[in-house]
Amino acid sequence: MSRIDSEIHITPSIIDRLLDNEPELTQEPLASRSRSLQEFKQAVKRDLEWLLNTRRAIKISPTLKELTHSIANYGLADLSNVNVKSVNEQHRLEQEIEQVIRIFEPRLEDTIVTLEPVLENEPALHFRIDARLKIE
Repeated sequence: MSRIDSEIHITPSIIDRLLDNEPELTQEPLASRSRSLQEFKQAVKRDLEWLLNTRRAIKISPTLKELTHSIANYGLADLSNVNVKSVNEQHRLEQEIEQVIRIFEPRLEDTIVTLEPVLENEPALHFRIDARLKIE
């Protein structure tokens, strides 16, 4: 293992630090930087899936600005009534996904969400998310 590889440690997310995948060990083994980076990427992917698959229970009034970054605003609005053929709705969803990622996933920056080409008879939308991973 190179000196640089052994000196650089990537801090896992809070959920990963709280979960104990190996309770029989009293101390976490040090991972190589490449292994830590791979685990970090997987954790971001998992957390992003959780974020985008969570539906907000209530609609927060825009006048309550302090709740914008609150857990009460975590996730996306209910999508069951979205007209996937509407260009306005498609654009609104792109913007909402970008905003939710910016607010609740601080490990990503320069996030851009783009709609993949819509197939004629498919009642679903597919989005591509491009972002830069921030590692501290």
